[in-house]
Amino acid sequence: MASSAQYKDPHQPIYAWLVITGILLFGLFLLWRYDLAGLILDADQTYLSLVILVLFGVTCIYLGGASWRLSQLNLAVVQYSKSSDTSALPEADEPWLHEHLTLSRGIKGGQSAQGEALHARLVEQIHRGHSLGWFAVDALIRLGLIGTVIGFILMLGAVYQLNDEDISVLQDLLGSMGAGMQVALYTTLTGISASLVLSIYCKALDRFADDLISNIIRLGASTLSGDSVVKPL
Repeated sequence: MASSAQYKDPHQPIYAWLVITGILLFGLFLLWRYDLAGLILDADQTYLSLVILVLFGVTCIYLGGASWRLSQLNLAVVQYSKSSDTSALPEADEPWLHEHLTLSRGIKGGQSAQGEALHARLVEQIHRGHSLGWFAVDALIRLGLIGTVIGFILMLGAVYQLNDEDISVLQDLLGSMGAGMQVALYTTLTGISASLVLSIYCKALDRFADDLISNIIRLGASTLSGDSVVKPL
């Protein structure tokens, strides 16, 4: 079996999430300190910016749970690597990991189709925990674009209401157009910024998930071949 000392710190996913979240909180503090967040929310008549921020916060918490799950899986892999008999270990919170290693032992060298199917299942199980994060990235961008469309609709609607050439009417028109433009720009800015931060979370989790997949494959191969030392990526 592979020595557990060869594996990276199993808590790296949750550490990365904490670091990114700390930087994010500092950025939010700056927005609050200079009243930029209040400016955006006050200027957005559609409240789409608030919806984007709420969805962003919920997704960040969800990705924190996904980071914790990856850390726990890393710990389980380390425990398996220290055991000379994986079948003797109790099934963890993720019973499919125990099942995967058991099935890996039963695959013969010529059963390439079964091996590919098992590998595909492994990838799906590992990435499943944070795949919703990528969906949220796309959803936030689309919400920002919806705000852009609504802002232009508000702006053009003010133009169609122009029935007089009086200077006061023109001033009201410019005010309405400015409000519509604010909705368009602020919702787009909020959606793109939130999706960018979430993509950083998801990219980091993808990297740790790929490392975990490599370690599980190597652990399964060492179990099958009986190697005493396996050097993980």
